[in-house]
Amino acid sequence: MAAEGLKKDSQFRLVYREGRREAGKRITVLYLRAECEGPSAGFVASKKRVGKACQRNRAKRLMREIFRKLRDRINEKNIWIVFIASFRPEETSFQELLEDVERSLVRAGLISNCG
Repeated sequence: MAAEGLKKDSQFRLVYREGRREAGKRITVLYLRAECEGPSAGFVASKKRVGKACQRNRAKRLMREIFRKLRDRINEKNIWIVFIASFRPEETSFQELLEDVERSLVRAGLISNCG
């Protein structure tokens, strides 16, 4: 069963305020060690950076799929991660996004370089 994702505004605010940041070209990753079972993630796509609702929804779906692919490689099990989109889904391939997030997580020390 999948770990519960970040849902509450207070959880997002805590990660924004106290978490660490790794910025990629297309997706920014914020993370905070927390009291939880397994890695939990939240996804943000703003109207200003991404565009209309259908584009924001697509961006969040893509980021959720990336998290699903990388979840088992995450070293930290008690961690909250927030993915912030700064790309337009129609202009970016899934592989580019995956590589971008992977590089950010490696720099943050959350996953190993080989995988």
